[in-house]
Amino acid sequence: MFKEDIEGFRVLLNELSFSKLEDSLMGKPFSEMEDILYRLAYNPETDESNLLVYTFLQQTLYKKETSIIHLSISRLMGFILNHIDKAESIGLFHGLRAAELDPDNLDIKEYLIYYNHIPEKLLNDDDAIKLALEVIKLRPESKVAHITLSKTNFSH
Repeated sequence: MFKEDIEGFRVLLNELSFSKLEDSLMGKPFSEMEDILYRLAYNPETDESNLLVYTFLQQTLYKKETSIIHLSISRLMGFILNHIDKAESIGLFHGLRAAELDPDNLDIKEYLIYYNHIPEKLLNDDDAIKLALEVIKLRPESKVAHITLSKTNFSH
């Protein structure tokens, strides 16, 4: 991704030209689109954050709510913009909604356990244990689930 490409996307975002931005991103694989949006959300060179990315992703949810978009917003707020007050709580909210929409997705459940491991411990031990047990049942090799159970001193 060239800097000029990112700048073109940044202009569309900052002008609130969400339809044009969406059209520009539509032909790309989701992971590439997500990477572009994350780069727009936080620029490590300037240490600037742009919450318009959150607004753009929210607009995509209004059109069609999916677990993939909720998970993307969760990562945006929980990792990329977590330096903003309460962003991790917003991230957890969207992660939980992703799990509601796709309840059999073990990757989402493993991802949610992260919120028990951060200093703010937004996901309580009981909920983390429940998720870990659900994951281990179908994915016995899950490291994050095993770490969670040992960290919380869970015993059968």
